[in-house]
Amino acid sequence: MSQSNLSQTQPNQIKPRSRASFWISLLVLLAVMVAGSLSGYGMGISERVAAAKAQLKGQLDEQFAYAQQDMQAGRYELARQRLEYILNKDSSYPGVSELLVEVQVKLSITPTLPPTPTPTLTPTPDMRTQETILANARQQILNRDWDGALASLDALRKADPSYHAIEVDGMYYLALRNRGVDQILGRGAFTTTNLEGGIYDLTLAERFGPLDNQAISLRNGARMYIQASSFMGVDWPQAVAYFGEVYRLYPGLRDATGLTAAQHYREALLNYGDLKFQEQKLKDRCIAIDLWNEAASISPLDNVYAGRYNQLFLECYPPTPTIDPNTLVTPTVTPEPSPTP
Repeated sequence: MSQSNLSQTQPNQIKPRSRASFWISLLVLLAVMVAGSLSGYGMGISERVAAAKAQLKGQLDEQFAYAQQDMQAGRYELARQRLEYILNKDSSYPGVSELLVEVQVKLSITPTLPPTPTPTLTPTPDMRTQETILANARQQILNRDWDGALASLDALRKADPSYHAIEVDGMYYLALRNRGVDQILGRGAFTTTNLEGGIYDLTLAERFGPLDNQAISLRNGARMYIQASSFMGVDWPQAVAYFGEVYRLYPGLRDATGLTAAQHYREALLNYGDLKFQEQKLKDRCIAIDLWNEAASISPLDNVYAGRYNQLFLECYPPTPTIDPNTLVTPTVTPEPSPTP
């Protein structure tokens, strides 16, 4: 047997695996296991947090309902404790600040038995000044004197920022919110509207609590009104577009001049119609008919615009000629002779 044949009958030598590849595989496996554990742990934490939030919301909703019942039954002190508990847990809970202010006002005007004095070893600070200012602010809010209430609250906060802080925040919200609405509508102490001032007050009130739908709507309308006014006399097509939207949503909204959105919209329609009336092409000029029609639906046209309207209407829609039936001539038809068979 040859040497080559002998070599083929020898067993193959298997090289041992390197230790480095073993450790690499082990590290990869451990990393996968750790990642899976962390992911599961994170999901568990998220679920527990969500469950805790839901449980807390249910508790707060229950306490708020009890506070409303206490208010109706005249248990103002108990209602105040419930509302303060809700604010400590969730300062943005809807409606709690307004109800707390109402409770505080009720407590300030409802006679209560004086508490039994207890001897103390440490002197207490004299809070009579703060109590007087707070009582004045409560009465001013009941009287809808928003300027006076805000001045009192500023003085109280300057004297002691921590004195009845939650109640004072709620009173700030009420005074700013209502003064902002009054300025936009021009009512109460405001004989004329102040759209910019109303927007500013409502923005400040939003720092103390979320605005209600009416306040949000009026603030949006005031902003739209100011934007639309910027196009008056500058760009009549844009003025028509913007004031048309204000007129559709807030037709009675006024500015400091006393003009409503409807009046500004009508003015923009008339002037934009004048621009189209001067066009060279008839199809472009006829657009003025629609604009003046829209203006007339708000208030009738005067004699000048009525004359322009009639003139342009005849050009755009000329009358169709009519035929008098008495002048019609009936043609006579002569029958053709029949063919002879």
